[in-house]
Amino acid sequence: MFKVIKGVEISNYLDQDTESVLKVVGETCLMHKNGSTNNPDSYFLKFPDNDKNRIIALPASINDPKAQILGIKWIASYPGNIEKNLQRASATMVLNDYQTGYPLALLEASQISAHRTAASGAMTVGALSTRGREINTVTLVGCGVLGQKTINYVVALGIDIKKLIIYDINEQYVGSFVERNNQFDKCTIASTLKEAFDSDLVILTTTSENPYIDMSDIDLKRQVILNISLRDLSPVIIENSVNVVDDIDHCLKAQTSCHLTEQKLGNRGFINAVIADVLDGSFEDDTSKPIVISPFGLGVLDLALAYQIYKYKYDDASTVDVEGFLPDMKRL
Repeated sequence: MFKVIKGVEISNYLDQDTESVLKVVGETCLMHKNGSTNNPDSYFLKFPDNDKNRIIALPASINDPKAQILGIKWIASYPGNIEKNLQRASATMVLNDYQTGYPLALLEASQISAHRTAASGAMTVGALSTRGREINTVTLVGCGVLGQKTINYVVALGIDIKKLIIYDINEQYVGSFVERNNQFDKCTIASTLKEAFDSDLVILTTTSENPYIDMSDIDLKRQVILNISLRDLSPVIIENSVNVVDDIDHCLKAQTSCHLTEQKLGNRGFINAVIADVLDGSFEDDTSKPIVISPFGLGVLDLALAYQIYKYKYDDASTVDVEGFLPDMKRL
């Protein structure tokens, strides 16, 4: 039976079971390092009449004792939606049976995408915090949905935020964020990037298409910089930092900060590790430098999280069964 799992149900599950999300994301990062996944290049559909909008296809498969599943996420990024009071991203995901290839389910996937990104970044920060990177003060640059979810996962991992600093060029977003986060006794609004970067952990979750943060804007110390928005930092900052990505081939494309650095230097030697190296303890950190974590976003993480939801919701009354979606599958 083909199933449709609605966004409201997915959102409720993900928000209420952060422990399961972290477990699935962590295990899948290690599967990817160990070769149990197939994560081809993402495919970008672009439009001649608007170079800011795009839709990305992320196919993936997992073949591991813990999971066998295929699927594809189809995610649209329309930055102009923000001006219409709409979310920038919308997404759907199809799951396919590993043995037959037949479709199993359709899931709303924008929440899955946000949670897997936030969780993978926060887990990396959490692992670093137990290995010499002290995190007491946290700055969030970009006070949207993804920024909020990343803060939530940082807290869920037990990191004690003694001071939270926020920065956004949109005052309305700042005000809304402060209202939603009154659990932080010390929530400070930064007026400049230099002030914002005076923190142990800096989380970047903007919608910037091009680098706007240069060495002249900030004072690089020993910060952990969680570069979720991928394009905020100039290459010179990447050059002068320790760099961790989720997957080298995936992150060094599409004009990300790391991709621009590769074009400038002509090599990839500035990449020091992948996220799985940090999670399994094989990464040796140089704590004398800032460290930049750049999770481009792996389709296998979307796939694993969607499959977890599918299994959890399979017999749930909220799941919509679509009878007759598939024709008679017998050949004779």
